[in-house]
Amino acid sequence: MTKPIYLSAREAAAELGVQPATLYAYVSRGLITSSAGPGKKRRYDAAEVRRLKGRRAADDHTGARPLTGDPVLETELTLISEEGPVYRGRRAIDLAETSTLETVATLLWNSERDPFAEEAPLPPPDLPAGLGALDRLMMGLAAWPLQDRAAYTQAPKLLQAKGAALLRYSVAVLLNADPVAVPIHSQIAKAFGVSSSAKNVIRAALVLCADHELNTSAFATRCAASTRAPLHAALISGLGAFAGPRHGAASDRATAWLSTVTPETDIEAKLSDRLSRGEPLPGFGHSIYGDEDPRAECLLKVLYRSEPDHPFVQRLPGLVGVARDLFGVAPNVDLALAAIQKTYDLPRDAGKIIFCAARMTGWIAHALEQYAAPEQIRPRAAYVGERPE
Repeated sequence: MTKPIYLSAREAAAELGVQPATLYAYVSRGLITSSAGPGKKRRYDAAEVRRLKGRRAADDHTGARPLTGDPVLETELTLISEEGPVYRGRRAIDLAETSTLETVATLLWNSERDPFAEEAPLPPPDLPAGLGALDRLMMGLAAWPLQDRAAYTQAPKLLQAKGAALLRYSVAVLLNADPVAVPIHSQIAKAFGVSSSAKNVIRAALVLCADHELNTSAFATRCAASTRAPLHAALISGLGAFAGPRHGAASDRATAWLSTVTPETDIEAKLSDRLSRGEPLPGFGHSIYGDEDPRAECLLKVLYRSEPDHPFVQRLPGLVGVARDLFGVAPNVDLALAAIQKTYDLPRDAGKIIFCAARMTGWIAHALEQYAAPEQIRPRAAYVGERPE
């Protein structure tokens, strides 16, 4: 028989992601038991803690412990509100009406002068053929010191200009083009060969996706910056987290099933089949907002206004309605990006490229803010493994 592993109250509370007072409330409600430990302290069976954690996750419909509890650091960058992200006091949905990504970058970076006033940087060295956009960017960022002798600088007065140069450079690498000193939405639209209306939709998407508080990639960027890693290396850290299918690459999954929708598709039958097979619906639902993702709502409205006569766009509200009726969830920003890609017949990975180009702005903002903080980020884990006798 396996010997039980016991946790202290502090360890059990940390494992559950709650305060000790909440843990004691669970005991009083009979959700978990405690036993006498050394002295007057109580201890908790680790297996029982895990079972309670699993039940709480199931009740939350996430299938995993939600790691979205108490705030772990302070920021002046982005607030997540019922109206979506708020960048330094400005609602992203308002900025999406006319602002550019460069304007948002200047706001998030708290720039006193235009960091994009400099000339565009040089192109990256030749990169291996056949790489995907994100892998190409990973290598391109690693090669940044070859063209910037001050790549390792920590001087505050230089970092904003470095950020602007790295943003232009990164967008060019994503598009497999040369960096240019033109608005980023124009550069992306030109690379994709789309109309002026599409360019405006891309502009709005970039603004709405620029930052989203302490998401996984932003936190990874901040962790690297807290060690005083150079800016390009901090961005590589963020990009590594972004590349996963549960984050930046999530739009790929939405794009995959949305690409199978044709003018003849019976939407209700198609989604009902997915539901009967127990398959999730990528592009719908959000762990933070719960119901409506205001970024998606705003971006879809821009798309509806821009392309009212497009056959797919005309069907899109009905698709969203069926999804809500069958799955009980609203579209998130991944669905909106996938819809843009399908509407304008953009190249493969276009939604992911737009999202990454936008989010580079937020990563730079988080790195700059973290450089100004004295602390190194070093969270603690709740150990639930074997213990010595």
